[in-house]
Amino acid sequence: MKILLVATNQTDRFMDRMVVRPVPIGLAYLAASVDESRHEMRVLDLMFSDDGPGDVEDAVKEFGPDLVGLSIRNLDNQSSSNSVWNLPAVRETVSRIRGVSEATVLCGGPAFSILPAECLEYVEADLGIAGDAAEAFSTLIERLDAGEDYRDIPGIVYREDGGEVMVSEGRFVSDFHNFPRLDLLDMRKYNGSGFGIGVVTKLAQAYYPTLDSSFDGSDWRARPPDEVVEEIAGLSRDFGINKFFFIDSGFNVPADAAKSLCIAILESGLKVRWNSYIRPGSGDEELIQLMKQSGCSLALMSESGGGSRELSERLNGLEAMAHLCDRVGLPFTMNVAFGEPGESRESVEQKIEFLDSVKPAFAVLRLGTRVLPNTSVAQAAVEEGLIESESDLLRPVFYIEEDVRDWLEDRLREEVEAHPRWNLS
Repeated sequence: MKILLVATNQTDRFMDRMVVRPVPIGLAYLAASVDESRHEMRVLDLMFSDDGPGDVEDAVKEFGPDLVGLSIRNLDNQSSSNSVWNLPAVRETVSRIRGVSEATVLCGGPAFSILPAECLEYVEADLGIAGDAAEAFSTLIERLDAGEDYRDIPGIVYREDGGEVMVSEGRFVSDFHNFPRLDLLDMRKYNGSGFGIGVVTKLAQAYYPTLDSSFDGSDWRARPPDEVVEEIAGLSRDFGINKFFFIDSGFNVPADAAKSLCIAILESGLKVRWNSYIRPGSGDEELIQLMKQSGCSLALMSESGGGSRELSERLNGLEAMAHLCDRVGLPFTMNVAFGEPGESRESVEQKIEFLDSVKPAFAVLRLGTRVLPNTSVAQAAVEEGLIESESDLLRPVFYIEEDVRDWLEDRLREEVEAHPRWNLS
């Protein structure tokens, strides 16, 4: 079988005078799952393309694939003030493929997994994979190649004979059999971009976490520290890359695993810089010290609302973590959401005062909350008539509490103008 894998993401972010272009790690893991002794494979990355659909059409005409896999990283650019919806470009790409080929079109990726049936229906693809895709994908291509039924594969999205879109029960769980095939990407273009080249350290059950996801580390699958060290050593050796971003919603959860990885990096003698997200409530000064000693140059923190905890409790947890970083001398950032359900003038000012007090290296002030399925924000959006059902969330929908809606953006812009290291998103 001839397989063309396409990273469709063309959304970069500008953050504090820094362009952030994420490497398509998920697609690289997908490519690593393909048995190239049995199948011919090519990879096309659209991040730096001027005409994504056109480049895919040209690649399909030249290569003649039997299967085209489209990885969808983001539904939109997650900006309420300058919203860009990414799926129309994917839909056009599918249409362009249809015009020159009879190849099966498959979709997957974090964004696809949010609303897989709705996404497949909109972009008009043939098949999809929801959740961790690598093992499911390798199983699927073997079934397709042999002409066998594939509908029992966990997480497969398909069409019944009548055209109804179905999603099979369950999800595959990735176990990191292979390193991602970053050699198939133009890593020179990514080197030096943003926070560093992405390296996965662990995954949780929630493939695309929502604001209300529980987060205690109990369901996380961490890679062995020596494997992570081996991967970053290879990237340094093969591509001259020495700056990394550990893709992890909470590097410090659980703290013991984080310490083990830091120690492994130190013992390897690698001279690298790395960054990652950290969460309040896990870890101590020893961990932050180990992070800095092993090359961490920036810790990213987020106050995103949601859940049942009071604002003061959430801010106190972030403040404690910020103080730990200050004591060790590790710079940190803050990403703070404004306009969540129940937001008031008092809570807005409380968040602003908090940012003033902790003095992050830079801060992102998010205007509104991107509404995701299965969250309390989505429930509020339905109750207030912002959306009819969660299926509407395929398109960018942002919630801003009615009591602050008329003046919130102006208030945040005042603060951004007064703080050169603060940005409004």
